[in-house]
Amino acid sequence: DPKARVIIIYGPDQGLVGERSKKIAQTWVSDLNDPFNVVTLSSEKIIAEPSLFFDEAQAQSLMGGRRLVMIKSASDSINIMIKDYLENPSDETLVIIEAGDLGPRSPLRKIAESAKNAAALPCYVDDERSLSQVIRDQCMEAGYRIDQDALQSFSSTLVGDRAIARNEIEKLLLYKGIGTGTITLADIHATCGDVRDWTTDTLIYAIVDGHIEKMQLALNQMIKDNTPLIVMIRALQNHLWRLHQVHAKARAGLNQAEAIKTLTPPLFWKFENAFKSQLQKWSFPAIEAALDRLNKVESLTKQSGYSDISLVSDCFLQLARYTPNRRSA
Repeated sequence: DPKARVIIIYGPDQGLVGERSKKIAQTWVSDLNDPFNVVTLSSEKIIAEPSLFFDEAQAQSLMGGRRLVMIKSASDSINIMIKDYLENPSDETLVIIEAGDLGPRSPLRKIAESAKNAAALPCYVDDERSLSQVIRDQCMEAGYRIDQDALQSFSSTLVGDRAIARNEIEKLLLYKGIGTGTITLADIHATCGDVRDWTTDTLIYAIVDGHIEKMQLALNQMIKDNTPLIVMIRALQNHLWRLHQVHAKARAGLNQAEAIKTLTPPLFWKFENAFKSQLQKWSFPAIEAALDRLNKVESLTKQSGYSDISLVSDCFLQLARYTPNRRSA
């Protein structure tokens, strides 16, 4: 909307927040490194010195042209400042605000959603389907097509952060070099076998194997790294669904080895023994009960008044304790 003088870009996928922020900024100014027309501020800085934001947002360009003010790592603490500015914004300045995962009751988000001269753009974590399209498009631009098995395997490991996904796709294309052809599953394993942070796999397998101490260490590390909680929940849900799928195929008459081969993306070889062991520990009803519990926790994290970290941590702990034949370390 051309009337929008302030755009708040927010959500759990900070890689996507940054990508969209840059794309919108480039429609306003041609050079994001222009020291005369582009200024970057932080929430802490403008809270400490509110006049700084208003001075920059209302300033005229010394060299002519439109000005861009970008606010990084924004929080609700600047909501009054933004509300005041929107009462008399500059027609020659666009303010882009990058924020984290603002909830429905966030004052900053409410301002952007309700003001006629502002806009709010949410950036939720890509699911495998939307990320598959990103991968396919970037490969096509480089002259390559990617086969379905490779695409499914690659997209499943990259869910969580658009910036990391872009970097891994570029690494894959660099490995393939200049040319044309098809990207296969072998290419994915050669370049990105360990693309997902080790803590994700450690967390999932620790929970399903009942390794409580290992689970807690991995969970603490992921929280420290600001990994979105929904990424952890979805990773565990996907893993349990794969166990569920193999049990279902076995019930339909396939032997375990045949059932495992039907998984898409294919099971990574280094987890094969652990996966088979989990199939023996977790029954079909137990998996369904765990998935039901995860669905309820995911729903609760979307409601106000709950501590998301406590909810998820408690859920993971209870599932790890439930695991048959669990070990404490």
